[in-house]
Amino acid sequence: MKFFTTLVLAFLITCSSFSQSQTEAIEKEAQTYYDYMTNMNLDGVLDYMHPKMFDMAPKAQMKAAMEQMFNSPQMKIEFISNTVNSISDTKEIDSVTYAVVYYNSKMRMIFLTEKDKPKEAQNDYLELMKSTMAAQFGSENVTIDADTTSLVINNNASMFAINDPQYNGWKFLSNEKNMAAFVNSIVPEAVRTALLEKE
Repeated sequence: MKFFTTLVLAFLITCSSFSQSQTEAIEKEAQTYYDYMTNMNLDGVLDYMHPKMFDMAPKAQMKAAMEQMFNSPQMKIEFISNTVNSISDTKEIDSVTYAVVYYNSKMRMIFLTEKDKPKEAQNDYLELMKSTMAAQFGSENVTIDADTTSLVINNNASMFAINDPQYNGWKFLSNEKNMAAFVNSIVPEAVRTALLEKE
């Protein structure tokens, strides 16, 4: 009986260590992914995206769209910071391992076309854009920075970390409402039910 107890304890400790190492690996990879995003390393960002994303648009086309978005003459987008807050437990189905990464992202939207306009016009425009962004992110998460003609957006969100043997290492898939149908086609319902925090 004592041997059996020791065996069970050893097994539980091994499982715990495996789970911990899995979580550490996911956190490390997710932070690298976010560092790429903060530093606008688009090739690095694209390498970490789940390959099924490129069924919607080829990688080269997606990179071109991202470059256009980040280098628009009308608006400049900068990531101030991207930080991993926590990692869920992992769940394996059909040899694919899943986890949920909860993170905080701070982003600045600089409205270049407004910079040379009178202050009153700038303020009116910033207030209009704030109300637009507040509808998506919540008014408490959108602030105006009049000195730089910009909005600062604070966003707490989540994404799926997926380790599929047919791909190389952990890949990430944003858990955005407007992508729900696509996400649901890749992440099984059992995973979503087990791992996502109930709001």
